[in-house]
Amino acid sequence: MAETWTVRRLRSWVKEYLAARAVESPLVCADLLLAHVLNVDRMRLYMDPERLATDAERDQLRTLVQRAGQHEPVQYLVGTWSFFGLELEVGPATLIPRPSTESLVSEAANRLRPLVSAGTSVRVADFCTGTGCIAIALARTLIAVRAGRRQLAWQRGSDVSDVNACAEPVQAPLEVHATELVQEAVAIARRNVERHGLSGVVTIYEGDLDRPLEARPLENTFDLICANPPYISDAEWAAVPRNVRDYEPAAALRAGHDGFDLIRPIVARASRWLRPGGSLLVEISSSQGAMALSLAGEAGLEEASILLDLEGHPRVLAARARV
Repeated sequence: MAETWTVRRLRSWVKEYLAARAVESPLVCADLLLAHVLNVDRMRLYMDPERLATDAERDQLRTLVQRAGQHEPVQYLVGTWSFFGLELEVGPATLIPRPSTESLVSEAANRLRPLVSAGTSVRVADFCTGTGCIAIALARTLIAVRAGRRQLAWQRGSDVSDVNACAEPVQAPLEVHATELVQEAVAIARRNVERHGLSGVVTIYEGDLDRPLEARPLENTFDLICANPPYISDAEWAAVPRNVRDYEPAAALRAGHDGFDLIRPIVARASRWLRPGGSLLVEISSSQGAMALSLAGEAGLEEASILLDLEGHPRVLAARARV
């Protein structure tokens, strides 16, 4: 008698296979892979556990599970990941968006909320944009505020359909200028911008840090600059988890002997672009706070502080340009 491979049985098999290979969160990975192969959302796996998988679906699942068992990130296997309640395309050319970065978006939104609520124009720069996750999440949040749906803007985990419904035309210009050096990542970021209907708000430039802005009359006009640059030092690289070190792009993670190869120029050149009183927010390693504060002081920035991420770790350098 032929074996019957139901959703319930497949979930159990995948979970056990991944757990035996020390893959983190094996049940979550099992659900993500199975939902991807069956082209359903995760809730459907629980609602229809006796659904039978076809031979083609089982073959596809088997291939993906084997790759996941080698610690290839499940996000790359399914091709998307959620950040700030928004589904984004991801790929091996980009860093996988992480919850720790959501704290930067929340802080950026809080700092810009008074301007947006007043209906004035807002201009933001996002360096090292990767998937475009920060630029897109911040733009969506600010549009929600401007639409009068403030609760959606601040509540992490809001219903995505409600957030997406907030894409009405803005009352005053809202501009997000995002830069990315890696060509493949630029393509992904642009697709993500289009996916969320933000082509008129978020512009993705190919180039290094602020270089793409130099040909434009934008000096001293930005209300906020944000960045999640590479910041892992050479000494820390060996301790990076295998699934990150072996699969995510090293160029998006490593930043020289002290981890400041990109943080240093971002901080040093921030005053060139920020308007008086404008904010700088840069994600950093939890061990880099003291050095980051020192760099902010050397750059003439004021009100420098280190903010905690959602897990309570020192994560974001915050500072302002002099008034």
